[in-house]
Amino acid sequence: MNTSAIIMLVISIVFLWGGLILSILHLMRHPEEIDINDQHRL
Repeated sequence: MNTSAIIMLVISIVFLWGGLILSILHLMRHPEEIDINDQHRL
């Protein structure tokens, strides 16, 4: 692999894992509200 391919690989890994971490943090700070009426539906 040449240098540009490694740089693109690192950028894409950081982008994907960073988005995953940010979405987890967002859900921890703002959890979804559970609707009592929807609990019995599948």
